[in-house]
Amino acid sequence: MRRIVVRAPACSADIVTFLKHALRTHAEELHAGERAEFAFDAERFSFPAAIFESLLAGVDLQLLSTHEEDGTRVLEVEKQQRGSA
Repeated sequence: MRRIVVRAPACSADIVTFLKHALRTHAEELHAGERAEFAFDAERFSFPAAIFESLLAGVDLQLLSTHEEDGTRVLEVEKQQRGSA
C-alpha cells in the first residue's frame, strides 16, 4: 500500500485549502478500489476525523481507518468510483 506523506506548509497558508489541494492532487493518482495511507503531522493537522472524512469524500476517497504513530496521524483510505462516495 502506498504511503503519501503530506507536510504542512511552511508559510501561513490556509491549512484547509492546502489540505484540499493535496488530497485532490494525490486522489487523482489513485485508481478505483486502490488503497493508500495519508500521513500527516498530528499537531499541525489536528482536525477531528469528521473533517477529514468530509474532505476525503470531496475527492472520492473513503476513510477506512485512522491511527497515530510517533506524532504522525495516518489515514487509510480507498479510492471510490467517481460519484459513489
